[in-house]
Amino acid sequence: MSFALDAKREVLKVQIKSDCCAIAYLSAVIKGAGQLSLSNGKHAIAIHTDTPELFDVVNAIIKQYYGEECSLCLAEENLGFKIIKYKITIPSSVAERVLFDCGIMEVDNQNSVTFVNGIKPFVIADECCKISYIRGAFLSCATSNIVIKKYDNETKSNSGYHLEFVFNFEQTAYDFCKLLESFGINAKTTVRKNNPLVYIKEYQVICDILALVGANKAVLELQNEAAIRDLRNNVNRQTNCLNANLNKMVQASVKQLAAINLIKETIGLESLEESLQELCLIRLANPEEPLEKLRQLYSEPVSKSGINHRFSKILKIAEQIKNNKE
Repeated sequence: MSFALDAKREVLKVQIKSDCCAIAYLSAVIKGAGQLSLSNGKHAIAIHTDTPELFDVVNAIIKQYYGEECSLCLAEENLGFKIIKYKITIPSSVAERVLFDCGIMEVDNQNSVTFVNGIKPFVIADECCKISYIRGAFLSCATSNIVIKKYDNETKSNSGYHLEFVFNFEQTAYDFCKLLESFGINAKTTVRKNNPLVYIKEYQVICDILALVGANKAVLELQNEAAIRDLRNNVNRQTNCLNANLNKMVQASVKQLAAINLIKETIGLESLEESLQELCLIRLANPEEPLEKLRQLYSEPVSKSGINHRFSKILKIAEQIKNNKE
C-alpha cells in the first residue's frame, strides 16, 4: 500500500465538525475529482477516486443535508499496473443544488448560470472551512511519490519528497496555492499535460500539510523515513570519502615503492643520504601502511609533512634515473 493512500485513509477518519466545513469539504472533493455532465436537462456529478472509503463521507454529507443517497461502483481496474478506480455518483435530483451550495456554479450578472473556475471566498470564509477544504483536496486529487521503505536489507529508496494536487482549472490551482500560503505553507504551481497542479518538494513542508489535514501517523512515518535517509546518506558520504582516501594512499604507496625499487636496482639505496635510505627501508618493510605509521617507525622525530617531503626527493631521484635511461 502506498504512503499517500495510507495517509488518505487516516485523514478520512477525521470528523467533520460543522455545516460550513462539510460544504467546503464536498466542494474540494468535487473540484479535485469530480466530473460534471448534463443529461435530459439535469446535471450529474461523478467523483472518481482510488479510495473507496471516501464514499462513506460523501454519502453521509449528501444524506444529511440533501436527504438523498449516493451510489458507488468500480469504474476502472488494471491490476497489472495496480490501478483501481471507483466512481461515486451524487443523485441528479440534488446535483444542481450541491453545485450552487459548493460555489461550483453561480448566476452571473446577466442572470445566466455559469461554472466557477476558482474557489469562491464564501466556501472558505472561516479557518475551519479552509482546513476542511485542504483536507477534501488532499483526499480527492493529491498524489505523492514518497515510499516508506523497510530497511531490513540493503534496498535503497530512490524516491524523493514530492506531493502534488492536480486540478482541472488554473484558477483553482492558483486559489488553492494562496489558501496554503494562509497557513504558512509555500507551494508552487505549474501545468503538466494540460493539467494545472500545485506541488511541494520540501520534506518539512509536506509534513506541515499532513499535520494540517490530520494525518499525524503519516507525519511520524515520514519524519522517521527522513531521519533514516539522512543517516544512510551520511554513512555513504563517509564511506565514499574513506574509500577515496584509501585509493589515494594505495596509489601513492605503489608510486613510492616503484621509485624505491628503481633506485635500488640502478644506483643502489646506499647512494642516498641516510634519512632517505631509512625511509626507503621502512616503506619496503611496510608497503601498505599510511604515512602516520611510517612516521612512528622513524628513528628520529619527524612530522608527516617531513615524511612527504622526503618521499618527494625519492620520487625526483627516480624520475631523473628514468630520464637518463631514455
